[in-house]
Amino acid sequence: MAVIETKFSIGDVVYRAGIVPTTKQHPCPDCKGERKWKAISPAGTEYEFTCPRCSTSFQSNRDLSLRYQSYEPSITRLTIGSVKVDTHEERGNQYMCVETGVGSGSVYYESDLFTSHEEATTVAKLKASEADTKVEWVAKLYDTTLSLSDYELTNAEREANKAAHSALMSKIRDFFDDLEWSDDVDAMRKRVEEFRNAA
Repeated sequence: MAVIETKFSIGDVVYRAGIVPTTKQHPCPDCKGERKWKAISPAGTEYEFTCPRCSTSFQSNRDLSLRYQSYEPSITRLTIGSVKVDTHEERGNQYMCVETGVGSGSVYYESDLFTSHEEATTVAKLKASEADTKVEWVAKLYDTTLSLSDYELTNAEREANKAAHSALMSKIRDFFDDLEWSDDVDAMRKRVEEFRNAA
């Protein structure tokens, strides 16, 4: 009679080598870790504001983000509670564990389970490294150069100048409309004089 042996038996303590996704962040190339910028206007006014690249929680251009996804090793200590022999499965026999449910719960493959924490850690690190290089959305590097024009710097003075410019452009448009629809030269001259006095 044939005897089938399994690597682990009920009651054995094992360590599962797994990986988990994690969010990391590249060092900011723009503020060099200061998390703020300084800007000096042509008039000599100095402004200081938080770095728009590494201090913001939202960016319309995802390629400017310094955050990226990576995988980290994950080691789980488990106790074998059930054994299912499968001589056809590439990854080996299947096990259910006390900690995650026996009969109804998670199923673990033999190829992911180890007798020592150290061995499981070594394998998990290799798995994480492989996932980082093979999964496209993880492997992509966010190294797009940031340009200042992507951000709008505002203050009260700038807003006031913007409003004044808008009002002036509106007056100029009205002035040229009046000239275009004037009936005679005298009416045009009168309108020009009114514009000069109002300026």
